Amino acid sequence: MSDVIRRTGEERQASIEETAAALEIDEALISDLVDDFYTRIRADALLGPVFEQVVGDHWDTHLPKMKNFWSAVALGTKRYDGRPMPAHMRLPGLTEAHFTRWLTLFRETLDELAPNPAAHDFFLDRACRMANSFRFMIFHANADVS
Repeated sequence: MSDVIRRTGEERQASIEETAAALEIDEALISDLVDDFYTRIRADALLGPVFEQVVGDHWDTHLPKMKNFWSAVALGTKRYDGRPMPAHMRLPGLTEAHFTRWLTLFRETLDELAPNPAAHDFFLDRACRMANSFRFMIFHANADVS
């Protein structure tokens, strides 16, 4: 059996924390990334109206939730309690252009704030995986593949 499979939860968490430290990823960086990214989102002609419709005046609760989400992704924290897929599945009118723009803004944020290329790639890889999962579920999950 692989050593990776046999690791305990504590060992996995220690590995996540070691990776994050090596990449210079911490809570302060995550907070800055989320704040800057959503400032860009809100000002964007394509994505701003979508988020305004969904989040409205509740940015004071949405931003901490997104910080907890990215903290869970990057640092293995357990503060995020949510199911992002169903929330996105309910949004009417999403197109490929929305996901492309979301990734562009995320990449631009990383270009400015990531402390090093490895941290940039770490976050971008995870963002691309999420976007691709959402794209598949929203646009292709019910497609006839016969």
